[in-house]
Amino acid sequence: MRHAFECAVRFDDLDAYGHVNNVTFAEYLQEARVDFAHRYLADDLSPHEGSVVAHQSLDYHRPVPFRTEPLQVVLWVTRIGRSSFDVAYEIRDADTVYVTATGALVAFDVAAERPRPLTEAERATLAKFLEP
Repeated sequence: MRHAFECAVRFDDLDAYGHVNNVTFAEYLQEARVDFAHRYLADDLSPHEGSVVAHQSLDYHRPVPFRTEPLQVVLWVTRIGRSSFDVAYEIRDADTVYVTATGALVAFDVAAERPRPLTEAERATLAKFLEP
């Protein structure tokens, strides 16, 4: 299963060439990741638990000019470890994939300021989105 998040292209997202700026795509990934966490993971966690981004890599395939139709940021899980998990993304519309990306997230205890093991509830939720 994949999580899809609709992301509006804002005028402020554009660079001097009239395309979405490369840095903005990382923000789009964050918006999708936060939406995913709030929808599927937040109910099972204490307020001091969550995850942090340990690594992120983006590949840009096509420029995105200003548009009124939202882009879709599609997210799925590619690996579940003891205290971390990997995700993959596509930023796309119905016809075109503009960006592909990967990321590694680490379960994190905010109060203790250190990584923590994934809970069984987190593992079960993440497993629903697991694709090789």
